[in-house]
Formats: sequence, structure tokens, C-alpha cells
Amino acid sequence: MKPSFKYWIFLGAIYFAVVSIMVACLIGSWASLNDSQQAALGEMFSKLVPFPLLGTITILFIIGALVNLLFNDYIIPILKLAESARIITSVNPKHRATLKNASKEIQYLAEIINQSADAFTELQQDVAGKIATAQATLNEERTRLAALMSELPHGVIVCNTDGQVLLYNQQAQEIFTQDPNQSMDHKDHEQGLLGLGRSIFSILERDPIVHGLEMLHKCHQSGRSKLVNHSMMTLHTGLCLRVNMAPFFVEQEEKKIISGVVLTLEDMTQQIEADSRRDALIQSLIDDQQKDLEDIRDSISNILERPKLNADELHAYRTRIDQACHSLQDKVNDARANYALHLHALSKTENVMADNLLDVISKNIQERFNLKVSALAPHGIWMQLDSYSMVQAISHLAGLLNSQTDTKELLMTLTSNDQNEAEFVISWPEASAGIDLIETWQSTPLITDTKGNLLNFKDTIENLSGRISHLLDEEQKCTGVLIIFPPIDQDRRLAMQNAVEHRPVSYEFDLFNRDGWQELSQVPLSKLTYVVFDTETTGLNPSQGDEIIQLGAIRIVNGQLLYNEVIDQLVDPKRFVPPESVAIHGIDPALLKGQPTIDKVLPHFHRFAENSTLVAHNAAFDMRFLELQEEKTGLVFTNPVLDTLLLSSIIHPNQDSHSLEGLAERLNVTIVGRHTALGDAIVTGEVLIKLIPLLEAHEIYTLADALAASSQSPFARVAY
Repeated sequence: MKPSFKYWIFLGAIYFAVVSIMVACLIGSWASLNDSQQAALGEMFSKLVPFPLLGTITILFIIGALVNLLFNDYIIPILKLAESARIITSVNPKHRATLKNASKEIQYLAEIINQSADAFTELQQDVAGKIATAQATLNEERTRLAALMSELPHGVIVCNTDGQVLLYNQQAQEIFTQDPNQSMDHKDHEQGLLGLGRSIFSILERDPIVHGLEMLHKCHQSGRSKLVNHSMMTLHTGLCLRVNMAPFFVEQEEKKIISGVVLTLEDMTQQIEADSRRDALIQSLIDDQQKDLEDIRDSISNILERPKLNADELHAYRTRIDQACHSLQDKVNDARANYALHLHALSKTENVMADNLLDVISKNIQERFNLKVSALAPHGIWMQLDSYSMVQAISHLAGLLNSQTDTKELLMTLTSNDQNEAEFVISWPEASAGIDLIETWQSTPLITDTKGNLLNFKDTIENLSGRISHLLDEEQKCTGVLIIFPPIDQDRRLAMQNAVEHRPVSYEFDLFNRDGWQELSQVPLSKLTYVVFDTETTGLNPSQGDEIIQLGAIRIVNGQLLYNEVIDQLVDPKRFVPPESVAIHGIDPALLKGQPTIDKVLPHFHRFAENSTLVAHNAAFDMRFLELQEEKTGLVFTNPVLDTLLLSSIIHPNQDSHSLEGLAERLNVTIVGRHTALGDAIVTGEVLIKLIPLLEAHEIYTLADALAASSQSPFARVAY
């Protein structure tokens, strides 16, 4: 019952009691008189009534003043004091009770509570210090996990057995956003979003995952170890993924059961395309050249078997042989170009140490050719290049020398000169080669650039800002080549090696402990998944044509704000933005031109908010804008909605302000980016997290409880 309602009930009850007693006394006195006395008193009634009536009014006024003083100086301050004490003990130990119109006794009680809060704060700081020390090892392990996951070459997703995402790294997120040319709305309807607490089945096919999990269960029950399931999946974007599924276990009733799976995602698209080109190349060399070879063989057979051919027949056979040879040459050139594309698909620029590179080249040449290789490179020289292409190119040179010269040994040295350039010398001291052979090697197509142009080895070196020169003997025969690579910026190299993106790994392991899906209304508030959002608009009248110009949203999973799962999108309203609105949100209308319209943005937000509870401050205002877009977009937001304004009015009915600023100040939430959509959404999310324990103190535990309580707020009747 509200204090104001109690006030009037209390005052009315006192008035009723006083008036009833006085009326009863008058009736009793009148009844005790005889007829003559009653007649005499009746004659004096007009003179006697004004004074008792005036006295009664005076008494009632005095009683009202005393009751009002009691409520304003004692009852209301005590209620405010109770709310402040709950804030101190629940969410904001720095909050202090401040009472302006309270009595001295209540102010003294407030001082005692504030002193207790000071002691409580000191105790909390002491406990926090001990907790921080105890968590140092845990934080270190989390940091190691984040660094490890961010450095993995493939995407990693961890799910529980219900398919909820518990962990993912940046590489996994990038795999599902590799279709930048696709429109936002089409993309969201075709494929779900990767996020904590979301279902893996919204982004990957359900049947292969379920089948793989069933196979892992069967293999585990049969006693097999090292369980891994492999499958290939194709996304709607055209990406082909190799998905490796490995289980992890928990002990339950002295038995190991599968608690979830680790999915590693490897993008096989380029490799599959390269393998397809290679297979097609091999098939074409077998099929397409068969006819040319038959023509050559048939023509030569006729020439040999018929030595007395006339000139015209002989010329026809020779022409046939020449055409077949040209056809073969064209096919070989095509094969060489396709093989270059294949190499490009497998190539990757990377940082390598010189001695490691020479070791790989040496082993490759020794395994493929009967050549002795001696390699020397000081430790600590770094090179930035495509090591795969480099190994193939040097091996190609070794093959040419082995087949067309009497080379028996290769010497390779890699040193650094005074300009910090890397000098790579390849020599064959006991033999020599013609310059034309080396020129042929340099001009052989090796890889393709990003535009698909063929690059030979010389082009590749020049693209690295390097250069190649011949080492000649006295007879102008080539006895080696010198390849010079430019110096590497050490800061850049180290940055590339150690770069870890902001929050590279997203994880929420508390999702392991959920006992399956419950009815959403009965889920505890602390366990719900929320999408907190806010809008900036052209004005305050959605029903009169005002439009959204910015939408911001952030997800909350298990009481944690996920700063890497947000929406921060400007929207072109296709209408004039009044200066008075610009003065509030500070968004220059020029920035809105060229931005997506609301019918392109809302599908993304609708997908982002899937299976979540929507949260906003003064949510009726924002939801009205969304409702007015239903006909245009065909999207209906059926999510349950919580309003921090209504929740604040429920747990703090005696506080003077329920604005976002006032609420943030009470709960010790720092406001950053006020009147920006994402900034306000983040502040609202932090406020919600701190409101949950206060709601639980009011016996509001579940979503159903919160919705029922919100409907009783006086602010719930505000419409837009």
C-alpha cells in the first residue's frame, strides 16, 4: 500500500473516531435529559452549537497537522531511509542517506546508518582485496585462454549439449561475416548471429551437429577414447567449412558424461576450389591432349609407313602435326596458369626466421632431387614472405639445374648487410648454367596477385621491394643468384605476432549449469538473456511522423554486458531533423545521409534480439516507434519488455526522481555517452544489473514477477 494512501486512511480513521466519539457523547447526554430539560436545551441549541462545532473543527485541524507532521517528518523519511539502506547493502556501498525534512531523531538514525555504511565499505574493501588476491591466478588463466584462443588459426565455438554457445573466438565470428556485399536484411534472415547464449543451430545446420553428437555419445558409451567427429558444411554465403567436433566431459554420479562439444571451423573454400582446379587440370591433360597426341602419332606413322608420299600429302601431315603441337603448347600454358592459381590459393604471407626457411628448402630439395644442399643462416634474421611459394620456387630452380646441368651440390647462405637487408645467395660452385636457363626460371608463372594477374618469381620478389641478380664466372656463365630482401620493421613484426584483438574470446561458462529450457516467464531475472536498447529520434511524437535516427543495443548474458555484441547504427529518417532535437542528441543531420533506412536496420535488430528480453528506460516511447514500423517491415517484436523506469518506481516509490540520470546516480553507475543510443543502452544495462538484487529484495524473482509488478506502476499508464 502506498504511503499517500495510508496517510489518507489514517487521517480519515482519526477524524471518524473523533467525530464518532463527540456525536456519541452528545447523543448520550441528550438521552439522559428529561423532556423539560430537552425542551429548554432545544431553545438554547442555536446558541450552544457554534462553539462545539468550532472546537471540533479546531481539533480536527490540529489532528491533521499532527498526522501530516508525523508522516512528513517520521514515516516518509523512515521509508526513504530504508530504501537508501537497501541500496547501500545491495548495489552501491558508496551511497549515503540524505534527509532534508526529517526530524532530529530520524536524522540521527540516518547518521548511524551512514556510519555503519562507512564501516561496511571498509569491510568490503578489505574483503575485495582478499578476493582480488585469490582471483589473480584465475584472471591469469583467463588471460592465457584469451591469448591462446585469439592466436588459433581456425574458428572455435564451444557449446553445451542444448546447442547454446558458451565460448567463441574472433576467428569464428569473422567466418560468419565474410559476405560484405550482401544486404543487411537478407543476411540476417538467411543466417543467425553468433553470440553467447544463442543457439548454434541458427548459424550451422542442425542435422549434422545432432548426428555428430549422437555418434560421440555412442562412441563414448562403447569405451572409445579420443573422440572426434568430422563433417563438411556449406553456408549460404558459399563458404565451405570443415567442422571438427570434440566432446568434453563432467563427472556426474561417478560417471563421465558429455557436457558439451568443441567445434573447430576451418574455411576450406579456397582449398576446395584450388583442388577442383587442379583435378580439372589433370583431367584436361589426360582427355584434351589425347586427341592431339593421336593426331601426331597418326601423322608420323603415315609419314614413316609411306615414304613415297607426294608433296601435298606430306605437307598436310606436317600441318596436322604443327597444329597438334600448337594445341598441346596452349594446353600446357593453360595448365601452368591454373597451377599458379592453385599455388596462390595455398599461399600465405607470413613472418619466418631465415634459418627455419633454409631448413625447409633444404629438406624439400633433398627429398625431391639427388642433390646435396648446404645451408647457413645466422639465428635471429626475420623475413616476411610467402614461404610456400619461396620453397616451391627454389625447388623449381634445383629441378632445372638437376635436369639440365651437371650440378651436384647447392650452397645457400642468408645474411644481413649494413643496410639491414637480407641477402639470400644460392650457388652451384662445381657447375654452371646458361643465363637463359635462369631467365626461364625467373619468368615461370608462380602465383597470382589479388587481382588474378599471373606473377612469376621475379615479379614476386619485386613486389616485396626486393631484387634478383646473377652471379657470373669468367666465361659469363651463371654460377648462382643473389636475392636481396628489404629490411623488416621490427615493431611491425612484433605487433603482428603479438596482436590480440579487444576481448578476443567471448565466453560464459555459467551456461553449463542450466537445466534445459524453462518457461521464459519463470526464469530468474539473473539468468535471463537481455537486449538493452535505446533510440534517438527526430522528435518526441512518433504518432505524428517522427522517426528513428539512431539505434543502439547491447546484450546481457548471465548478468554480464557483452561489449563485443552491440549495435550502433545511424539511420536515415528521410525527413527534416529539427534543431531542437539536434541540440539534445548532437547528431548532425549531414551524417544521416547515405545511412540505411529503418526498414533495413530493423531486421538486423530483430535478429539480434531473438530469444531475448527487451529492456529500455521509458520503454513505451521506444516500443511505439518499433510498432509503427510493423506494417512497413513486416516485423513484430513479440519479446517480453522490461522498463527500468517502471522497475525503479516499484522499488523506490519514495524517491524524487526516476530519470536515467537520477537512477544512475543512486546506483553508482557512471554515465558516458548520454543521449547517444548505444551510450544510453549501456547505462540502462548497467542500471538493470544493479536493479535485479533490489527487485529480489522485494520478492520479485522472475520475469513474470517483474512484468506483474511493472503493470502496477503509475508510469505504466503513460502512452505515446
